[in-house]
Amino acid sequence: MRSFFTSLALVAGTYAQSSAYTDANTGITFQRYLDSEGVSFGIAIPETPASDFIGQMVAPSNGSGYAGVSLASEMTGSLLVVAWPNNDSVVASLRETRSGYTSPGVYTASGLSMSPILNGTFVNSTHMAYTFLCSGCMGLTLSFAGNSTSITLGWALGTQSVTNPSSASTASFTYHDGGFGNFGLTLSSATSASYASWAAMATNGTGSGGSISNSTCTSTATNVTATVSNSTYDYIVAGAGPAGIIVAERLAESGKSVLLLERGQASTYVTGGRSTMAWNDTITQYDVPSMAYYLSTASDTSEYCTDVASMAGCILGGGTMVNAMMFVRPQEADFNDKWPAGWKFPDVKASADRLYERNPGTTLSSDDKQRYDQSAWDVLSPFFRSIGYREIDAIQSPNEKTRVFSHPPWDIQDGLRAGPVKSYLPLAKAMSNFKLTLNTKVVRAVRNGSTISGVEVEHSTGARQIININPGGKVILASGSMSTPRILYNSGIGPTDQITTVANGCTGIRLPSQADWINLPVGKNLRDHPIFTMTFNTTANATSLLSTDFLSPSTSNIDLFAKGSGPLAQSGQRFNFWTSMSTANGTRYFQGTCNSPAAGQVRIKLYLTHGATSSGVLGITSDGATEFTTNPWMNTDADKTAVITLIDSLLDAARNSSSLIPSSTMSGASLVSNYITGDHFVGTAMMGSSNDGTAVVDTDTKVFGTDNLFVVDASIHPDLPTGNTQAIIMVVAEHASSKILALGNSATNSSSIATAPKNSTCKASTTSGSRRQPKRRMTTFMRYGV
Repeated sequence: MRSFFTSLALVAGTYAQSSAYTDANTGITFQRYLDSEGVSFGIAIPETPASDFIGQMVAPSNGSGYAGVSLASEMTGSLLVVAWPNNDSVVASLRETRSGYTSPGVYTASGLSMSPILNGTFVNSTHMAYTFLCSGCMGLTLSFAGNSTSITLGWALGTQSVTNPSSASTASFTYHDGGFGNFGLTLSSATSASYASWAAMATNGTGSGGSISNSTCTSTATNVTATVSNSTYDYIVAGAGPAGIIVAERLAESGKSVLLLERGQASTYVTGGRSTMAWNDTITQYDVPSMAYYLSTASDTSEYCTDVASMAGCILGGGTMVNAMMFVRPQEADFNDKWPAGWKFPDVKASADRLYERNPGTTLSSDDKQRYDQSAWDVLSPFFRSIGYREIDAIQSPNEKTRVFSHPPWDIQDGLRAGPVKSYLPLAKAMSNFKLTLNTKVVRAVRNGSTISGVEVEHSTGARQIININPGGKVILASGSMSTPRILYNSGIGPTDQITTVANGCTGIRLPSQADWINLPVGKNLRDHPIFTMTFNTTANATSLLSTDFLSPSTSNIDLFAKGSGPLAQSGQRFNFWTSMSTANGTRYFQGTCNSPAAGQVRIKLYLTHGATSSGVLGITSDGATEFTTNPWMNTDADKTAVITLIDSLLDAARNSSSLIPSSTMSGASLVSNYITGDHFVGTAMMGSSNDGTAVVDTDTKVFGTDNLFVVDASIHPDLPTGNTQAIIMVVAEHASSKILALGNSATNSSSIATAPKNSTCKASTTSGSRRQPKRRMTTFMRYGV
């Protein structure tokens, strides 16, 4: 899946330059780039550049979609000016691009704003124009310097409708399917003595193209009304990702009534999903393993959450529907190193065995027992043998994680994407005491002191409803590391500053009284795998299947897939390896996933995994989205040293080999800060043996300070595993379900009990007080799956 600006890496001489242009509507003279697609972007700056500039973006428009310009040449980590039509108005926002799957997040640094110049801002039958003063926008690490002679920027167009188009802060948009590119501007020719009079035309008024500020939400909802459902349940599980499905199914086996809530839509064809393939209308894009690397170019890109700090799947199956299907069974050390008593590997082994019986994973996914498109394996396996690595089967030997390689372990069954949607959900749906509800977002746990009485949900229409549990019932949060913290904050659980942001925000959340707030370190201990990419030319005969082989496959491959075989029944990786490094402050593990991106090339994506010491913090914005307040990647010197050492050792070996040719400038030092995110987040509601200020849940997964609120997802994991997270998340869910069941439940065995008149209502209001400016929100956009 591609980054927002996949192709913005510079190649000298391949990008267009600018020329002078005077806009007839405003009289402003810009240095302007004009693309053959009809996209233009112009800049004007004062004779003595400081931090402000005037910009003008014009793009083709049919009344929907968006246009964006990146203020830096890098494909990620740049400031993005994005604008879109909303009826007869233009709405614009400052965003930040990062690697990942979600819509770029609002950039909220203090002192930045965009104010439109109304004469140059309009929507007509063919085009949209946005002319604006960008205050404080030059000289940032995410943008260009005002004293540069020339700069390189990037543009992108999207044709699909923007979600929440009336709001600059909450709107979201998808992959740039209308085109993208990079261009040069001669900034030294953009100066003018008339700049001050032009800048004075910028307005702070509202209406068409009104002042854009990213610092606060636009309104405060104080009278959000929720109806009360007339059905109650013994267990309510919030989130139908891998953890939620497994725990819901195991709880339903007890005979108690279980409601599983998912904010997204159906995914696979058998669950009701209808995002079908052009070449087969009885399967969806989520069923086909080979589509794992191409979901962002598929017909439907609604599977990603748009209000989280980084990638998360908002669809039935969660991350297991949008990941690249790596199924790395955890090694014993993944549990033994940092998990508390009761969660060491001997404790969880039986739970792992139960999982693998239903959902085993495989290193040979094609039913005909053949492997397809193996040039990367053919090149890399002899190379790694030559430097002392040995071949294993990663499914059969999960404890082998040092100097070993394997065919990729995938979560594929019967030639289709597997996971709990395939292996657990059908068992749950066969039980009369189980109910699944889609398109329903859990907003908060409703609590009175320490006791949870139910959940408040928001339906796809925006209507809210309270669903209660039976006496003795339990609520289990399984919304993932990026979203479970939001539910906890909205429930008055977490650091005081985050709950205060909710109280002063614009989401209409009814919080408990401040005296009942529970101060726990929600959002802290955030961890993720950083990934470093090395691409090598090769002297071997390396071929590579093109994207068209998967998006528009041949008849022979379609026929093979119908039999559960062929390249369509494989994910994108072709070779995997693992190794470790002993350091003064512990052992660090590494994983590599490899393929051939083009003929004559092989690519290694190197993950820093178990033993990494970097961590971050996840917070919440006033409009209810989660954000990184501290980035979790590569913020310790020990992690940087380990990565540099391993990369350099691989590059040295490659330069001494007869098959791999790395770039002469590639080194560990050049790559250590050039990483993409693994989007394998853990730790934001960490488990601990006691309420000592570091943990959020106890060893039964119950939230400290509550009687019956539990968390079962990646957020409770105290540490990163050695590989991709989906397998260990499933193991933990199996074990957690047994812990919760062992606590007992005094509720009745009824699946639906009327406890309130249907359509009765209650009002939810926020606490009054001054608004707190949200911290800088750093989110991610689409890239190739890992």
